[in-house]
Amino acid sequence: MKKGLIGLILAFCGFNTCMAQAPQDMNYQAIVRNASGQVLPGGQTVSLRFQIHDGSPTGTVVFQEVASAVTNQFGLVTHIIGSGSNLATVNWGTGPKYLQIELDPAGGVSYADMGTSQLISVPYALFAANSEPGPSGPTGSNGSNGLNGATGIAGAAGLNGATGATGATGSNGVIGPIGATGAIGATGNAGAVGATGPAGNNGLNGATGAPG
Repeated sequence: MKKGLIGLILAFCGFNTCMAQAPQDMNYQAIVRNASGQVLPGGQTVSLRFQIHDGSPTGTVVFQEVASAVTNQFGLVTHIIGSGSNLATVNWGTGPKYLQIELDPAGGVSYADMGTSQLISVPYALFAANSEPGPSGPTGSNGSNGLNGATGIAGAAGLNGATGATGATGSNGVIGPIGATGAIGATGNAGAVGATGPAGNNGLNGATGAPG
């Protein structure tokens, strides 16, 4: 790369991640200056190459992305790391990670190394999104009882049950004592005279008396 280019001022704006469901990416901004310290003019296309090293600045490359960006009127370029490659493939839980930035101000592939720096703090939120859940917290106190609900509608009457078996005949009870003789009742009124009966038959003739 030409000597006319100097480095970039990095500004990481953080990760966009939510429980490993949202896209994982990292905002990157930089101001590009030439060897005289002058900011590159607006509208100039530059090429960027991002590499993440595992464990050390020279460790295994576990992520790489190539991108182009256009300077604004302040010489500022902006890129979302992870928009061109899958940043989710990085295993953030295996140790420190280091980001290397390379630049070609002409927009080609003649990259110059702009330095490597360790990713600190915020990027490791990606590991937290994929880590095992922590232990359960203590059970909270019981809440107050809710109001009683309204009485429900009465259900339909059930079917009559089967007639039960006849029970055994009970034993005869004890005979009670004879009651006392009651008082004599009052004399009743005389009955009415009955009707005259029919005349009887003539009697037989008597025997003749002895002569005088």
